[in-house]
Amino acid sequence: MLSHNLSIAKKLYKCKKHIVLSTFMAMVFGLLYSYIIKPVYTSTTFVYPSSLAIYGQESQTEQLLQFLESKEIQLYLITKLNLVNHYHIDTTKKNHILKLKDILDSKISISKTKYESIEIKASDFDPDTSKLLVNEVVNGVNWLIEKEHKEKYSETVKNSLIYLEHKKHQVDSTQNLLNELNKKYEYLNVGIQLKDVIKNQYKMQSGGASNSLSDFINMSEQLKVIETENKGKSLSELFTSINNYTLQYGKLTTYFDDQVSEWTKANDDYQKNLFEYNRKINFVAMASVPLKPLAPSWPKRWIVVFVSGIVVFILSCIYFIYIDSFKQAYAKITEE
Repeated sequence: MLSHNLSIAKKLYKCKKHIVLSTFMAMVFGLLYSYIIKPVYTSTTFVYPSSLAIYGQESQTEQLLQFLESKEIQLYLITKLNLVNHYHIDTTKKNHILKLKDILDSKISISKTKYESIEIKASDFDPDTSKLLVNEVVNGVNWLIEKEHKEKYSETVKNSLIYLEHKKHQVDSTQNLLNELNKKYEYLNVGIQLKDVIKNQYKMQSGGASNSLSDFINMSEQLKVIETENKGKSLSELFTSINNYTLQYGKLTTYFDDQVSEWTKANDDYQKNLFEYNRKINFVAMASVPLKPLAPSWPKRWIVVFVSGIVVFILSCIYFIYIDSFKQAYAKITEE
């Protein structure tokens, strides 16, 4: 084993100039490459869930994470930022949308942090686009959750409106019945008039009012008007009809008041649901606003140079260690 290791070391030492030269050249090419390739700019933000309803065992952060990872967000970004032109995608090909989604998967990173926030990173060769991507991811998830929110409350608004219309119909029907009773019996005003006459008569008999001739005349005139308006019916007949009417009218009036009260509650419920449906909510709170990156996040030149040198160094060592074996094997093949 020791002799084998010594043999390898001798081979490497013998070819040290070639190994060093190839490693150096790789590092030079790596440095040149880092200047040639397009720089990549990265913008970052941290967001928290806000005003999200809790369903099942998932936390609000987990729910927000699922919305952020939705494919609908990618379609929103493609349309909103016109990424077809930005990335020069050929739309005549059938899989151009799939290609765009793959590009977005490689450029946008979404991950949960230990502080129950979510980190959103977007990278692009244009610093403005990287910032826009982050902003529009947040806007897109607000749009998506709001759409779900409206779909949820849409049914609630429709059902509450149906109930409100039902209560309105009951109120209108009861009001029509009351109008029909008033039109049929025409006793309501008569009853009020009779009550006033009886009240005046009681005052006169009890001495609560002056028993002047004019008072008696006024009371007589009122009774004559009442009898004339009701086709000469006697007071006893009027009282009987009014009592019958009053009982029926009282029940219907009570029912009408109840229906109006229920309609009022139904209208309040409908207005609340309609407000909830129409109100604008931000479901995502930004802990930090994404900024336009001033310096590229890639390439890191020292990393490119270091990795290039290490890779070529290892490959060179492997090559020179096994080059003799390769030559011997090749010689045998050619001899045969």
